[in-house]
Amino acid sequence: MTADPAPPRELLPHGVRLIVRYDGTDLHGWQYQDGLRTVQGELEKAIAKMAGDKVSRVRGASRTDAGVHAAGQVAAFDCERLIAPHGWQMGLNGHLPDDVAVSLAEPCAPDYQPRFDAFEKTYRYRVYCGRTRDPLRCRHAWYVGPGLARKDMRERTDDAGSYLDLGAMDAAAQHLEGEHDFRAFRSADDERVSTIRRLESVKVLRGPEPGDITVEVRGNAFMKNMVRILAGTLVEIGRTRMSPDIIPSLLGPEARREDGGPTAPAHGLTLMGMRLGRASLPR
Repeated sequence: MTADPAPPRELLPHGVRLIVRYDGTDLHGWQYQDGLRTVQGELEKAIAKMAGDKVSRVRGASRTDAGVHAAGQVAAFDCERLIAPHGWQMGLNGHLPDDVAVSLAEPCAPDYQPRFDAFEKTYRYRVYCGRTRDPLRCRHAWYVGPGLARKDMRERTDDAGSYLDLGAMDAAAQHLEGEHDFRAFRSADDERVSTIRRLESVKVLRGPEPGDITVEVRGNAFMKNMVRILAGTLVEIGRTRMSPDIIPSLLGPEARREDGGPTAPAHGLTLMGMRLGRASLPR
């Protein structure tokens, strides 16, 4: 005898798309985990309080890691209850904890998959330099002080250029732009077959505060820990521990993870936003 086929998944009539912001410091990443606070878990608890049982799982565009922040994560869910977009935004923010908020809610097609609709994402990795740690920045930026500074550091100031060679970092960043094999810039446990990715832009910027450096990366898709390894490698170059000329040798099928720089700490990384196609429009 053959087993009875699984019952078809119930299609709920109303799709809702969210733009979500969160401080990832006390969250265990995006994906739901039993007994742990995650972004997906907090959203689903808040949605259930408004929509009841007739609601789907929340689908996210990017599975950010524990400690990583977001200013423009995209999420979607389906439900039976029809609520106006403003009602969803205000209601969810009333039920969500302080470190998660919905900045936009709007209708979308039921079963809309933001992961497949996002064709470009922008991340920023923030580093701050100075003579002493700054408690007001330490949750959202990687501190590079005198102990991690460039080998030729001449004086201790609060200027980022005293600690990191920004010219070398910028030269290295330009090598990373375009389509390359980024196998040296992914986590060892990332098992995706294709390691070809296209980075539209990699910039090393000063700010947003004095002493800050921001590595901004914009591309079509990313592997696990890819942006953090890119940032860690650029910081190593800024510390003059690596030459910017090493980058081309890291962008090929023979490159190894151990040839690149370290994985920068999670708390300096923020998913800023993404460009979406038109699959989100209600049918």
